[in-house]
Amino acid sequence: MHELSTVMTTLSLADKLSIELCKLPMSDNASHFVGQKSDRPPWRIDADVQSIPSGEANICFRAAEMFFEHIGIDPFSISITIFIEKRIPDAAGLGGGSADAAAVLRFLFQNRERLCRWFDLDATSLSLSELEQIALRCGADVPFCLYGGMRFCEGVGEMMTSLPPLFPAPVLLATPAQFVKTKTAFEMLDQFRETDGGAESVQVKTRSQEGAPSGPSDARAGSPCRESVTVWKEAIDRQSLRALDSLIHNDFVPVIAGALEQVEELLGVLRSTHAPVISMSGSGPTCFALFSDHDACEIAFTTMVSYFPDVRFIKTTIDSTSELF
Repeated sequence: MHELSTVMTTLSLADKLSIELCKLPMSDNASHFVGQKSDRPPWRIDADVQSIPSGEANICFRAAEMFFEHIGIDPFSISITIFIEKRIPDAAGLGGGSADAAAVLRFLFQNRERLCRWFDLDATSLSLSELEQIALRCGADVPFCLYGGMRFCEGVGEMMTSLPPLFPAPVLLATPAQFVKTKTAFEMLDQFRETDGGAESVQVKTRSQEGAPSGPSDARAGSPCRESVTVWKEAIDRQSLRALDSLIHNDFVPVIAGALEQVEELLGVLRSTHAPVISMSGSGPTCFALFSDHDACEIAFTTMVSYFPDVRFIKTTIDSTSELF
């Protein structure tokens, strides 16, 4: 298990989920015991891009299933259809799947009174802290995605401290076609730290190179540069990207840049734009730059597209005032 020390923030970039929920008649509920090949409910979960897992392989399926199991509702007594309009690049270190799972949990939590009336249950039996525990079982980023805003997250993602909102700084995201799975990235990080000089390399190479699953800052477990919540609050209160620059570190940068050559190239060209903050988001491979104004972001976007025609670039903004609960 890896413990985290990370700052996460929401962006204005978001997926759109359409969710249909209904109670099945008793006859349909009972039918799954007869000739049922799967022990998982036949819910339908699809997306408008083929790279997103469908059905029970999707994190949204697991989130809904754990929610119903926790409050004591047989998943086979419920029909759910979810369609995801994907705007956040998948497998990119931006927390898109986690945000989708959190959206499903919020929807079910907000409709818990109706669900409990259907099955004669106590709607007050599920607290917000219990919802956080369900979210944590889905993934380390999901508890943050339940709330949004800007938070300092520790432990395995469950210990969260609210930070002041940052101004809506323009953000340029750059997502290469290649990627490394999160589990593999952590294994690579462990191996990197075990090599001679690995820890020292993290200190030297990751200054001003950090990102979060949903935004621009992430200092991973064991980082010798980990800053306190107080220091982050003081820096954000200044509402200056330059003030944040010295706090931002990402232990994954030398690991992922070593595995994916294009990541190192992207970071190098982004630095030439003179953006105040440049780094990589989460376990990568998405790189990002934060700008003080939209004109500078637009110029950087035009430059980067000409250099990297096979990279997906997205212009967005920090949306740290958007808290969902």
